[in-house]
Amino acid sequence: MSFRHINELPLGDKIFRIELASDDDTTVTLTLTGWQEDAPETPLASGTLTLPLTDVPPLRIALNRALRALALVADVAEPIPDRDVLRELFPGHGAPWIPQHEEDLTQRFHAGESIARTAARFGRTPDSVRTKLRELGHDPRRPEYCPPDGCMSWSRYASPALVGAARDTAQG
Repeated sequence: MSFRHINELPLGDKIFRIELASDDDTTVTLTLTGWQEDAPETPLASGTLTLPLTDVPPLRIALNRALRALALVADVAEPIPDRDVLRELFPGHGAPWIPQHEEDLTQRFHAGESIARTAARFGRTPDSVRTKLRELGHDPRRPEYCPPDGCMSWSRYASPALVGAARDTAQG
């Protein structure tokens, strides 16, 4: 059975395409290409991987790990992995947070460690880390308004001008 799946993703002025194809039931080819929108003839990224169809399941896990590592290096949010590999990628997924980890999480956040790196340290997803920080009163979306002893719950909704005006009024 032959198939072809193409996923094209425009990112700003760049376009990336991932194509998965098979012309038979024995091999599958994964092709990655990327280019500037205004210069499609000049590739930014390109590569092809052809492998036996029987090797796809372990490759899927390896690719998820590679994407996770790439996200950490680039200091960006990680791709959402499939549910069946979530536990392997994030050993702490679903486990309860213990007070010692909560304290360490807060300290790392205020020391400026990225959410992606913190998540990797705790074996959890970046969303889990963000959620726990919010539960502890530290809003990762607005760290400039989160003192080490916690954020006021409304600060994530207030504009910087409003927060600054409230601070100036309280000090004046």
